[in-house]
Order: sequence, then structure tokens, then C-alpha cells
Amino acid sequence: MRVYSKGMRKLIGLVIIVCVVGGVLGYQSTFAKSTNNQSPAIFPNYPENENGQTYGSVKEATSVELLPDLIHMGSINDIAGYVLKKDYLGELSRNVPLYDVDGVNIIGSFHIGAKNMNYPKNKNGQTYGSSADAASPETEPELISAIGVDGTAGYVLKKDLDGEQPKSPQDAIAIQNSRSPGGRAIPLYDVEGATVIGVFHVGGK
Repeated sequence: MRVYSKGMRKLIGLVIIVCVVGGVLGYQSTFAKSTNNQSPAIFPNYPENENGQTYGSVKEATSVELLPDLIHMGSINDIAGYVLKKDYLGELSRNVPLYDVDGVNIIGSFHIGAKNMNYPKNKNGQTYGSSADAASPETEPELISAIGVDGTAGYVLKKDLDGEQPKSPQDAIAIQNSRSPGGRAIPLYDVEGATVIGVFHVGGK
């Protein structure tokens, strides 16, 4: 009986060892397959200018590392303007050169604000602060600091400041033609974005 018990113990031990080794090998095989099947990183397909520099919008990049060499910031006299990536990522608020698509000819300047992606929020959950601190128009706060026509410091809603946005070239022409040469007035709010404390003038002279 004692010999039988020893034999059983050896058999059970052997089965346990086989199970453990098999489990480890199975895990390694599964891990290797899952690693090989991971989706590759998606890189923006930015075009290149004649100097080999990539150019495009920040909207297409999912991280700082994927930003193009020349970042589109707007147009001057119907010429697309770009800032260098190194200028865009600078920490200090300053004016930087605005280049054409070839990154050679300077067509103007662009104000880069100190990057601030963590705007504070008021009690209504709206972000507020200076538009100069935004990395791009898309990252501006909901309430933008402004000075009213009578010198009162307050905030304007970004949507009011941006105004009606065209959905087509025809819309853009219609909106442009409908604008008053003297500009327009929009409400100036307190930091909570609820109480109107003055008037801010947009456009015109």
C-alpha cells in the first residue's frame, strides 16, 4: 500500500509539472500572437514641399511627435501661411515668422501664445482665459478675456466672437457681403458667463 501511495504521488507530481509547462508555453504562444496582431500606429499622411518638409494642420496629428514640419495657421492675401514646428512648440508667448508652403519666403507673422491646455473652469463648467495662451483656434477657451468698449474687463463667448461659420464657399461669400463695414457688437460677460457687464466690438475700425 505504501509503494502504491508513492507511485500515485509521483504520477500526480508528473501531471502537475506537465500542466504547468504546457500552460507557460501556451501563454507565450498566445502573447506572441497578440503582439504580432496589434494594430500599427496611424501616422498622418502629410504632403511634402519641394524642400522635403511636411506641411499640414495640427488636427491630423494625434501627438506632438507626429506634427508636420510646417503647421498651417491661416492665409494672407489668399496665400496659405505656415509656422515652423519648433516655433509652434515654443513655450514663450511671441511673434514668429509666417512662411509660405515652401518654408522659405516669409509672408507675415503669427502670434504664438504660451501653451495652456488646462484652462480653469467657472462654476458652470465653462473654460475661460486668454486666446493668446491657446495652441490653436480650436483649443481656445469657451470664454475669452476681452476689454469692452468702455474699458470694462470681462469675457466674450468664443461662439459669439467667431460668429456665423460658412458651410460652403457660397455661404462664405454671403456672410462676407452681409457683414456691416462698422463691425458688430457682442455681449461682454463676467467670468461665470451669465451676467452681461458690457459690450465688445468685433471688426470694423
